[in-house]
Amino acid sequence: MRRREFLAFFILPTAGILILFFVQATLNRSFIRNRTEALVREQLTASARILGIELEQRLATGVIPQAALDRYAGETDIYFLALVDPGGSVLAWSSQFEGYLPIAGRPAGDPESWMIDSPAGTILNVVRSIPAGDGRDFSLHLGYSLARLDEMLAYSRRSALLLFTALAAVGLLIFSGIYRMHRASLSRAEEAAVERKEKERYRELSGFTAGVAHEIKNPLNSLVLLCEIMEKKAPESLAEDAALGRIEVQKIARILDQFSSILRPIDLRLETIPVSVPVGDAVEAVRPAAEAKGISVQWTPGPGLAVRADRGLLAQALFNILRNGVEASEQGGISVRVESKKSQAAISIEDAGPGIPEENRERVFEPFFSTKAEGLGVGLFLARKIVEAHGGRISASCGRAGGSVFRIELPGEKT
Repeated sequence: MRRREFLAFFILPTAGILILFFVQATLNRSFIRNRTEALVREQLTASARILGIELEQRLATGVIPQAALDRYAGETDIYFLALVDPGGSVLAWSSQFEGYLPIAGRPAGDPESWMIDSPAGTILNVVRSIPAGDGRDFSLHLGYSLARLDEMLAYSRRSALLLFTALAAVGLLIFSGIYRMHRASLSRAEEAAVERKEKERYRELSGFTAGVAHEIKNPLNSLVLLCEIMEKKAPESLAEDAALGRIEVQKIARILDQFSSILRPIDLRLETIPVSVPVGDAVEAVRPAAEAKGISVQWTPGPGLAVRADRGLLAQALFNILRNGVEASEQGGISVRVESKKSQAAISIEDAGPGIPEENRERVFEPFFSTKAEGLGVGLFLARKIVEAHGGRISASCGRAGGSVFRIELPGEKT
């Protein structure tokens, strides 16, 4: 899925859901307001009808208007009462707004009820005509405050907004997570494609170089045999030259072997073994060369953490590092430690050599890079290649005593 298609596939549905939610919340609030106003209107109309009949009877008996209204002043569902004469003068009134009468003239169209905007909030005003007995018709105004409805709608609006924000945030988090996963998946797919191409090119190059090395080594072997024959049959002065030529030809053959080993793919034969096993193999293999040079190899076995590894290849990688340490050290010793770190096996090898300059600590793992006059620069490259083939990593640093420290971390295996 392309990036634009992916964005459209997730953003458009998410935006559509949020818009539908917003519209639905708005329609719900409008529906609640309309239904509530209709119910209040019906209630006030019924109350006005009943109160109008009672007031008509009381006024007919001579009760003054204010006294007639005071009887109904405590009604909790009615916020104000007012009796208005035909001229618009208020004859009597009662209000729960602390002395404030939110009343207004009847709008055009002569409706029986209408809304009044007042400092106390929205008021629903219902009017009922009352005959006064002297030929005049009074108007009975009943008011109901919709402040509670406004508060309820405001609360509903805030809740809807909070819910809308929460949904948007959750949608954004989900989308960002899916988008990152998608990008990671695309990145892995691209890396896998590049890796496949690299392997194909590597396989072709390996096959080509193997063939070239084979074709070159055949005449080199013939030269070595010829030099050996000349050493035996030629005069002493020529025999020395023949021996020197044989050594140089053998050096070329050794370089070809090293070059072929670099390009040869690693074929792991994995088994679950304690990490101390290949470490011990490497230590024992390098010990004779170290003792011949007067260098001690101190090995501190660690916990019995198991690894999934090729015993021979891993021992070869460790041997290459140990051999470099022996060659770099003039005195002192080499320390080998095995540790367990978060389900990983960590192997540290510290020598007593001059150390590796900081600018060369990454380059020492490159092929054919060496600071030794006779070095080919292959051993550490092969060590890294083997370690990485096991899913591990290798690094070089400077030791506290001035030597070099090589650290190998391998994934542990549950036993």
